[in-house]
Amino acid sequence: MSAAALLARRTGRIGTLLMAAAWVVLAGSGCATLQHGIVEGWGADFDTAEKRMRKSDRDMLIWYRSVHRGRPDPLQAPLKERNVRKASREFVRCMLFKSYEPDRRYVAQFGVERAPALIVVRSDGTYHAQTGAMTTAQVERFLSDAAEPGQAPRINPLVPRRVEYEWRSLKSAQRFAEDTGRPILVVYYRQFSRDWSEIEGMIERPEVFARWRGMAHARVGSWNPWAKARRTPYGELRLPALVLVYADGTHHVLEMPGSYETIVRFADRCEGGTATAELSADSVPRSESASPN
Repeated sequence: MSAAALLARRTGRIGTLLMAAAWVVLAGSGCATLQHGIVEGWGADFDTAEKRMRKSDRDMLIWYRSVHRGRPDPLQAPLKERNVRKASREFVRCMLFKSYEPDRRYVAQFGVERAPALIVVRSDGTYHAQTGAMTTAQVERFLSDAAEPGQAPRINPLVPRRVEYEWRSLKSAQRFAEDTGRPILVVYYRQFSRDWSEIEGMIERPEVFARWRGMAHARVGSWNPWAKARRTPYGELRLPALVLVYADGTHHVLEMPGSYETIVRFADRCEGGTATAELSADSVPRSESASPN
């Protein structure tokens, strides 16, 4: 056998082994695509489903499954019925699995501890959930009842998520916030400086993103890299600066943050309505009410 043929043969074996190893890892992690297949029209990723939900302003329907070999999911037949399929298309549909630990954490926010279950997460932040086998008529009634406001979830900040801000211009974020009632996170920074790389490293920490993922996100860059401050609709700010703007017109400011821990404390104070409670050596938080023009 030639050297070239031997190399090709060995490479083929290595490729096969790597593919097999990848299959085992993904299947063991609970990957719905490899283990059970994606049902047409249903995604299997709550991060992506939430993003689609925010963009479309639709409610989300979660099908929480516990799949066993030779034992069909009791909700599969009702969900395939024509009337139910038609009704479910009004939702962003997401299929999650009991075998995958992050999925278990996610559905637990909606009071669901066992599968099978259906959960409707409404665009107003409330939810409806029903656990156990259901007939077609029960599924139809559940989806119909879910049009009304439901219960408030118990948010778990430890649910693992992709860190992915949806950056807009300030005007675009303001329009989005007006349409959805969401708060706005505004980042002011200097172009052609280290501001953005430093801020990005802090706000992309999971601890920070968990607090701000549901907001409208805006970036505003200053073209003067030597400017120490900038006049904004929220006052003159020392750069870089973070501003949280709420629907009632209240806004909170954090100037020159020095660590992600500082940002976490700032976010928690804002949520608790005590943004002026303390100052730190590396940042100056303050709280005001204003109606930006």
